[in-house]
Amino acid sequence: MATPGSTASDTSVPDQPVRSKVGRRHVFVGVLFWVIFGSGLLVQALGPRLTIENNAFVIPPSLVAQGADIPVADIVGKQRRMQWLSLILTVTGALGLSVYYYRGGYFRRGPARARSP
Repeated sequence: MATPGSTASDTSVPDQPVRSKVGRRHVFVGVLFWVIFGSGLLVQALGPRLTIENNAFVIPPSLVAQGADIPVADIVGKQRRMQWLSLILTVTGALGLSVYYYRGGYFRRGPARARSP
């Protein structure tokens, strides 16, 4: 409905930005969960790989070229920490997104039907 002094184009703007605090918070939470989930995937994808061949760790050539003592336990520990970090971020983001979209009503069906006995 147009108010006095306004035109039809003023009232037919479907893509208005979210103006309420609750709406902004809802959008922020959704974006936050997507960032957490994406960072978990990035840690997994961009993290260094520790390869195993013939039941032995393959040490990266960059570490061998330095000529220093190679602390294999430190390398394995770092790899495990990266895997745990990736796991925690990805699962937290995925669970948060599932609750976010469930509560937002994106996956709800139509009105419940009455069951007849």
